[in-house]
Amino acid sequence: MPDLDPDTDGPLRERIRVIDDDEVHGWAARFGVTPEDVRAAVKVVGDRAVDVQEYLHSHHASNGSDH
Repeated sequence: MPDLDPDTDGPLRERIRVIDDDEVHGWAARFGVTPEDVRAAVKVVGDRAVDVQEYLHSHHASNGSDH
C-alpha cells in the first residue's frame, strides 16, 4: 500500500498496531476519524490499513458522519 504513511519511525506501514496509542492517533489523523473509530474498524476488518481505510470510508459515507 504505497500511499499510507501512518508512522514516523519506520518505512511505510501496512498494518495498524492498536496497542500503540501514538500510532492509532496517527492513523486517525490520516483517515480523518477518531482513534476510537480506528480501533472499532480494526475489530471489524482486521489490522490491514487498506481494509480499515475502505471500511471507514464506506461506513462514514453511509451514515452521514462528518469524520
